[in-house]
Amino acid sequence: MKKPDLAVIDGDIIVYKTAYWAEANDPLAIDKKVKREIKAWVPEEATDFVVSLSCKRSENFRMKEWTKYKSNRDNMYTPEFLEDVRDYIKDSYEIKTLPNLEADDVLGIYASSGEGIAVTIDKDLRGVPGWHFNPNKEKEPTLISDDEAYRFFCKQWMMGDSTDGIPGLWKIGPKKADKMLDEWAKEDWEDEIMSLYKSDKHKPRKNNDLEYPEIAIAMARCVQILTKDNYDRETDEIKLWSPKDG
Repeated sequence: MKKPDLAVIDGDIIVYKTAYWAEANDPLAIDKKVKREIKAWVPEEATDFVVSLSCKRSENFRMKEWTKYKSNRDNMYTPEFLEDVRDYIKDSYEIKTLPNLEADDVLGIYASSGEGIAVTIDKDLRGVPGWHFNPNKEKEPTLISDDEAYRFFCKQWMMGDSTDGIPGLWKIGPKKADKMLDEWAKEDWEDEIMSLYKSDKHKPRKNNDLEYPEIAIAMARCVQILTKDNYDRETDEIKLWSPKDG
């Protein structure tokens, strides 16, 4: 896949980072701080960039799958200048949003289609094939293959994501997930994971009000970052993940 000239930046992270900075330093310098952050986030190879922002959480399609999605953040502190920063970015840069989607999903769609480099420090994007750039860890963009992305998705589906309030399978962390995936044939990964969600030993216990198979499907749909195959940009139709047998 040819490296795109366009960088698609995760604006949500820049919004929060700048808002916290403004609160501790100088709210009158929000514009300068945002400019510095974006400059540091755009890889040298890119000739242009857009900033992606999320829809409201209440509008996120994942809320219909798992009503507790990100509910663990309800009582988190909100920096005072959050909306000021968001408004400044909206007024000053080219913004890319899509209905009912998070910024991560927009990045995923652009990266998987080969139209943009996904720029973020969020590890979850590595579940999407295409070009990626983590400005905190990388000097240049890196290409994630289909196989790498698929394995990341399956591993995340097993583990869940405590940051987003997604419980995943009981008592399965990264080491156990990797070990299981190594033991299974790749073509059996999804069937094996579905079986774990059905089992008494590993089925989710925390905040679980869904029964199998709904709980397994909800977890997969919540952890999966959308790609070009999951979203129709002409109709805004989201093609949700489903088990192979239905």
